Amino acid sequence: MDRTKDVASGFNPADLQKYVQDVKFPVSKDDLLTQVQGKGAPGDVVDKIRNSDMSEFNGPQDVMSAVQGS
Repeated sequence: MDRTKDVASGFNPADLQKYVQDVKFPVSKDDLLTQVQGKGAPGDVVDKIRNSDMSEFNGPQDVMSAVQGS
């Protein structure tokens, strides 16, 4: 299985880096949403972050977990 692409959404996780590269971690969910939306993150990525159980993200790996649903 190709792990470079989330088959369900068609999102390439490697693209996540460009949406979180300037984020100062730890960051609240609301602040993260504001920042990734401002960088043009796709709606499905924004929705997965919004619907995540996490209220604070400690680094890009937390964002990736939320986006991948793990």
